[in-house]
Amino acid sequence: MATDVQALLWGAGILALPLIMALPMRLAWQMWVGIGHEVSEYRTIVRQIVDSGNQVSSFSQTLDDIARNLRISPAKQRLIEAEMLHPLTLSHFLLLPALLILPLTAIMALPVVLIGFPFMLFIEFVLIRRKFLISGLRYIERVMHWQVIHIPKPHRGAKENETSITEFSQHIEHFNYVPQAAFLGLFAWLIVHWVLSLESWTIELIVSSLLYMVLLSILSVLNTAFEADLVFVDPAKGRLVPVDQWLEGVLNPIVGIGLVFLLGRNLLEESRDIGGNAVLFAAVVLSLMYGAAIVGISYRWGYSSWRGQRVRKEFQEQVIDTLNPLSYDLTRNKGRIDFNVRMGMEERLNAIEETSTEQMSFEDLQNLPSKPKKVKAPSNPLK
Repeated sequence: MATDVQALLWGAGILALPLIMALPMRLAWQMWVGIGHEVSEYRTIVRQIVDSGNQVSSFSQTLDDIARNLRISPAKQRLIEAEMLHPLTLSHFLLLPALLILPLTAIMALPVVLIGFPFMLFIEFVLIRRKFLISGLRYIERVMHWQVIHIPKPHRGAKENETSITEFSQHIEHFNYVPQAAFLGLFAWLIVHWVLSLESWTIELIVSSLLYMVLLSILSVLNTAFEADLVFVDPAKGRLVPVDQWLEGVLNPIVGIGLVFLLGRNLLEESRDIGGNAVLFAAVVLSLMYGAAIVGISYRWGYSSWRGQRVRKEFQEQVIDTLNPLSYDLTRNKGRIDFNVRMGMEERLNAIEETSTEQMSFEDLQNLPSKPKKVKAPSNPLK
């Protein structure tokens, strides 16, 4: 059967719209966050703290004073820090319109989120309470001949700002996980659409929504648990791979290649069938992608606020009891990278909590980056 080339091109054009919009939105975002001298100077100071291996929260009061002197508003200050500590990539700008309308659409997504929470609690019970996740982590460490260590990220220890939820700085950390959730939701629908070929769109949406809830629950629990800042060390290749990025490296090619294949196949099929409509299919794909993004960030926000700290703390305790990893500092000073063992993970977590309450002075900031004192590494017997 002949292909309707015009419909195919219109459908491909509609699917390309988010990509075309993402590039100018990325430029507009950078300009909105700030590109002036004052913003650049503040970025340099924050980057100095990050390069020194310290947590930004330890200098929060000093940074507030510096921002005030630079005439940077508190909201802009929080936005600059959030954008630096949780940088947005091109995939985030594909979905940024979902974040712009989030306060309104989150209410519309609330029923789906409430229905999906039982799935998430069940997945949490299996992975965390029954210790399937820590067992899997230990299995990977043993089979791949890797070692798990702890390197705290610079935003650890920070307390939530008492600001309006409409501030972008309050969404950026959770928004980092949204591309995974959005593309996973679209992938779930395309799988159901391709494999089952159901006659009713309503049934198809219900089935794909249930599949999406299960996949999103697994992903959300894994992302929350892996906020423990664990890193795989691969001595054979001489590389450090954060566990959360390793998960992305496994998941993203599968979902990405699957999306390209299924979108291309279904678009061609819609343009060839007599009753097909490639333009309508492309519009539905975009609607589902943004809908999945809204559900994903609502899921992430709700679960992180409700269960996030408890799940992260319980998983950290399991890691300490089972793997007993060492905690390291990764610092950079004038192009030189220092990788130094500091202490055990449990002791480091306690130290981060203490330093977040005991603020560093301006003099401490002036002395950064400084090479950390050498500490005798505690024993880490092989398991």
